[in-house]
This record gives sequence, structure tokens and C-alpha cells, in this order.
Amino acid sequence: MDMDAASPESCLAVGLMSGTSLDGVDACVVEITEPTEPGNPPKLRMVGFFTRPYPEGLRGDLTALCVSGTVTELCRYNALLGRVFADAAQEVVSGCGLSMDQISVIGSHGQTVHHLPSPTLLHGYTISSTLQIGDSSIIANHCRVTTVGDFRGADMAVGGQGAPLVPYLDEIILRSRLEETGRVGLLLNIGGISNISALTTHRGNDERDVTLLGFDCGPGNVLIDTLMKKWFDCDFDRDGEMALTGKTSIELLDYLMKDEFIFRQPPKSTGREYYGEAYLDSPLTKMDKLHIARKDVIATLSEFTAAVVWKNYQLFIEPHFQRGAAGYDLYVSGGGAKNAAIMRALERRFEGFKVSTTKEIGIDPDAKEALCFALLGYQTWRGRPTNVPSVTGAREQVILGKVCPVVRTN
Repeated sequence: MDMDAASPESCLAVGLMSGTSLDGVDACVVEITEPTEPGNPPKLRMVGFFTRPYPEGLRGDLTALCVSGTVTELCRYNALLGRVFADAAQEVVSGCGLSMDQISVIGSHGQTVHHLPSPTLLHGYTISSTLQIGDSSIIANHCRVTTVGDFRGADMAVGGQGAPLVPYLDEIILRSRLEETGRVGLLLNIGGISNISALTTHRGNDERDVTLLGFDCGPGNVLIDTLMKKWFDCDFDRDGEMALTGKTSIELLDYLMKDEFIFRQPPKSTGREYYGEAYLDSPLTKMDKLHIARKDVIATLSEFTAAVVWKNYQLFIEPHFQRGAAGYDLYVSGGGAKNAAIMRALERRFEGFKVSTTKEIGIDPDAKEALCFALLGYQTWRGRPTNVPSVTGAREQVILGKVCPVVRTN
């Protein structure tokens, strides 16, 4: 593909993403074209995508870092992940038959190691905080491409949760689907944590006056992954095979569904700080008392993932859900989209919806978040705000991220 990366009409951007599952870097190349009509979003075309797995042992190191990392470890792994992310960018670009000098901007989410969105009083200041590592300056200077990273802090600075950020892309997708087909959609991403986006309207308002609502629902794969590693030395339940051999324990599921985060009013976001290994201590004690087999616990946690999404939909979306005459869709992305046990549970609970993956609308379920961070990086590079206050709770729209420019030699 031969194109001028500096063209004001279109350019190539790279998106880099690693989520709560800590399994590697998703990397994509996206062609972004400016809209012909003011107020419309840019047009996106995926050029290429791949996932670069983390080196052997790094996932375990990062899991420990999220819970009890020292300052020395944070410092070193911040630099290390900068190199890993830079390699992922270079590999995806090379794999598309391109060179780095054809790329205008890289948007890198980094690797979240701690997320503390609840305001805390500290030395007279009320603050919320988050930390993503994978130094953007290292990415920029190894790739020789301007890189945007640390997207969450700006939203937090104006009172937001700093997460989720992918609903910025979700709104573009959902509005487009509604206009093209008349069908109303939900977008659900199931990574380590599950998060959902929907267009909503308040009773009595004009049906065309819609607002985007998005938030973290609760655990996605993170609890399943933790026990698969602990009990079976597997990083995850591939295709939901273990869960499908087990049987859901209603007693354990009912116990899990008392989790207060499920019922917390949006805006809300979470991570391993809440749904870490320690979270499982009480449920596993309950499991022992009920004499539940391990495969049945995996089956129950898979059902729990779907049940959490359904409960959040019932509580916070359904009362204001934008109505459509043509039907309703639930599009799933992330690793959970490959888990047959979770997908079957979603189909049962979302009766009346067409449940499918985002592949149905032309988006690789693994690539959606990387695609979003390519777009967010591009919009920041253009000087445009991209947080969604109705999602994060921020007081205002802000330009997200920190820009690391480079001197280009070509």
C-alpha cells in the first residue's frame, strides 16, 4: 500500500493494546480518512492485525507486579514493556508490507498495573489515579513515530473514572448500525474485565436524542484464568472446554451474585485490584463447604460472567434502552467471544437478542480495542477531545493522552 502518511485526508495509524488478561500485545494498522462532512467521525479501514504474546514468564511477572510490585520493578518493567510494545508495532507494520516512515502516529494503551478510580483524600488533595506502563517515549524513539500514550489521566483530571475509553469507538459503531439497519445494538467486550456500551434515551425525550452509556460490568475472564492457572497450569479455558464439561452450581452462583460492584451505579470501572486472586478466597471456601468439583467451579464462573452482564443490563441499560423496530443485537469482542460456555450463557440470558461476535459487523473480535487506540491516538494527534463524559463521569470533554514526538529523518 503506497500512500503519503502526511496527507491531510488520510493516514496510517498503529494501535497497541494489552488488557487485564496480561497475555500479550494486540497490534493493528488502520487507515484513517477524514470525513467529508463536518461533525462526522473519521472512516476506518483495518489494514492488518496480529497479537504478539508476551515472552515466557512475563505474564506471571506482571500479575505479581499488579499486586505487590516494588518501585524498582515498576521502573524496569515500564522500560521493558516499552520495548515489547515497540517490537509489536514494528512487526505489524512489516507484516502489512509497510515501513515505519509510512505511519503517522501510534496510539498505545500500555499495560494497566493499577487502577484506583475512587476519589481519595491525600495530603489535603482529593485524587483518583491509574497507572499504565510501557513507556511511550521508548516506543516513539524505537519506531521513529510520534506516539500517544497514558490516555486515562486526562479524564481523571476532570473528575472521570478514566475508563472505559473504548465506548468512544462503540458510539461510532452503534450509531452507524442504527442508521444503516434500524437495529439497536449492544457492544460487549469480555477481556479480563467485561464492559458494555449502549445508546440510551430517557423516557419522555425525543427518541432521536440518545446518549451513550458504557461501563465495566465486573469480571470477564480474569477469575477463570486465575483458577485455570492455579489448578490446571493453563493460561485460560480454551474455547470454554473445561466449563462445558462441568455443571453450574446454583448455590455458588447465588453467592457470587452478591458482589457489590455488580450493583454499583455507573460510572464505574474496575480491574485486578478488585478481581484479583484474593477475591476468590471466600468463594473457594464456599466451594469446599459445598463439595463442588473444580470443573464445576469453572462452569459456574463462566455462567457468572454472563450473569453479571445481564444484571447490569437489567439495572442500568434496559430502563433507558433506545428502542428500534428492526430488532436487537449483542455483539461480543475480546477473548470471551471465543469461550463457547460464556457465549451460550449470554444467548440464554439475552433472549430476543441476536447474539454474535463483532465479526458479524466486520470487526475482528480480538482487534477492536487496538483499533480504538489507533483512533484515539490519531484524534489526540489532531488535537481533538475523545473522552465520553456520559460514560466516565468526567465534567467535560478533554484531549486524552501524552504525545511523544520524534525527529523524523526521512
